[in-house]
Amino acid sequence: MKLFLLLFACAATAHAITLVENGQSRYRIVIAADAITSERYAAEELQRYIERISGARLPIVTDNGSTTDYEIRLGASPLAPRHPDGFTLLTDHRRLLIAGGRPRGTLYGVYALLEEKFGVRWFAPDCEVVPKQARLVVPSLDETQTPPLEYREVYWSEMLHNADFAARHRLNGANYRLTDKHGGRAAVYYPFVHSFDKLIPPELFKEHPDYFPEIKGKRVSGYVQRCLTNPDVLALAIANVRRWIREHPDANIISVSQNDTYNNCQCARCKALDDAEGTPMGSLLAFVNAIAADIEKDYPHIRIDTLAYQYTRKPPKTIRPRPNVIIRLCSIECCFAHPLETCPSPKNQQFRDDILAWQPIAPRLYVWDYTTNFAHYQQPFPNFDALQPNIQFFVKHGVKGLFEQGNYSHGGHGEMEPLRAYLLAKLLWNPNTDLKRHTDEFLAGYYGVTAGKIRAYLDLLQAQVRGKNVHAHIFDNPKADYLNADFIAAADKLLDGDDPRLEAAHLPIWYVLLATNRVVGDDRAALLKKFLGVARRVGITHISENQSLDAWAGKMGVR
Repeated sequence: MKLFLLLFACAATAHAITLVENGQSRYRIVIAADAITSERYAAEELQRYIERISGARLPIVTDNGSTTDYEIRLGASPLAPRHPDGFTLLTDHRRLLIAGGRPRGTLYGVYALLEEKFGVRWFAPDCEVVPKQARLVVPSLDETQTPPLEYREVYWSEMLHNADFAARHRLNGANYRLTDKHGGRAAVYYPFVHSFDKLIPPELFKEHPDYFPEIKGKRVSGYVQRCLTNPDVLALAIANVRRWIREHPDANIISVSQNDTYNNCQCARCKALDDAEGTPMGSLLAFVNAIAADIEKDYPHIRIDTLAYQYTRKPPKTIRPRPNVIIRLCSIECCFAHPLETCPSPKNQQFRDDILAWQPIAPRLYVWDYTTNFAHYQQPFPNFDALQPNIQFFVKHGVKGLFEQGNYSHGGHGEMEPLRAYLLAKLLWNPNTDLKRHTDEFLAGYYGVTAGKIRAYLDLLQAQVRGKNVHAHIFDNPKADYLNADFIAAADKLLDGDDPRLEAAHLPIWYVLLATNRVVGDDRAALLKKFLGVARRVGITHISENQSLDAWAGKMGVR
């Protein structure tokens, strides 16, 4: 790589270069002889898309041969940022450099070039735009991009079930099927969340009831928390965490996190600690810190992740997370119709207070955020106004990892899913991006001639909450104030049409009409048949987080 460095290390000015003219090119793509898998894949992706754009197929060669003036150099370089996802794009005379941090930076640099300079768009797994250009020019470039978030996960099925699509959006989350060619994942969890049943198995209750919570003076079993001040519980937890690390050598984050319930221990020791710290997070964080301290000397690269969730969201008065502990704060109670920072809802005020309290004391702060209605995946959810300001708020207050939970069912296709997944991906890379431009491009590219109807629908939906004391939560029912009869009638008329994607966008309105019995008799039967026909055509498998489409259809009288 020495020659590679000399070619660019002294570059002082950037110049536009013509890669392809009339479908012909003198350029070649150069990678290091010892390039890692993701850098080789980056070269292949660049070759593939340049050929699709211009018709010219650039050869891929290694840097152990002679050099020419017409080269695109890919790979690690002192000019690259140290961030594993960051990259530098630089033109110098006739050469182009894409220098990325390892393991993902070079690949992300290629995708940025294709998208931001050549106009390629990945709107959805089934909607890709590759403009045709017989003459392909790289503008004068001297720019470096590093994301403010080290961990970026859009937990929507659009991204979860297509690793190439997730990588092209520069997402590096724990649940994607990212392989070495994508640069792998930034966060590899084991287990992912709510791990107490794995950590201290429920079957131990029979012989060791003292491992389990005391509630109203009695040790209880079932889906509950654990007695976190019991030294035997701590010893068993440490042993199991060490076993997990051995059995899952790829994991770099171990989840020691409460079950998805309340039922926390009220024994004398747990209660005394929690009362002294002013929050049940006192006993939880003391427990997590003890595990983190034990494994740190043998596994310095491993972090212990725990949730600040529901009853543990408030930070303790004196106990501080160790440097190898991640606090993952959860916004589940909040209103999502309005930005967290300015919404007058008491729930949002409490969340603001909590994140401001965690910011100065948590060495690594992540957020588990929510972006759909989990009780009604198809129900209109007016959260578009809050997406960007909320992510900006998180980053401003020290958050380094964001998990944006949406409709993760196998079939996906929740309400406005493709648009939400696309916009969230853009925001996680750059919270200050031009969201209106991305929205307009998506609507035009994905919906085509019906884009105007979708834009009008989105404006109508947001108007139900914008500037009003009307809030939206993730378990609202179909009779929520923002789903009033006037809105539903107007939206139903607006989305009328037989375009396949317009019909998919219409599903949420039909869902509300059916769920609230606003249509009856033969009209209801016809609408239900139409709803199920479109839902099955687009691949919907779940109507809510815990109910399949088929089960819902049965409840609606369809067998």
